[in-house]
Amino acid sequence: MTAVEIGSGERFQAGVPKTLFPTRFVGSGLASWFDVSKDGRFLIPNQVDETTAVPINVVINWTAGLKK
Repeated sequence: MTAVEIGSGERFQAGVPKTLFPTRFVGSGLASWFDVSKDGRFLIPNQVDETTAVPINVVINWTAGLKK
């Protein structure tokens, strides 16, 4: 994630990009994948390594188990 200072004059002036912190975005369309709050904090999804993946169990007909 980088930031660039923008001048406030009549003519557009952009400063040198500065790295804020490293991140790996998930997916494409970066503008829709992060947000910044009013206090300047970021909400950004990071890519998770496959080695940390946890299996998901799907229980079908779970209401039958309630009758027992």
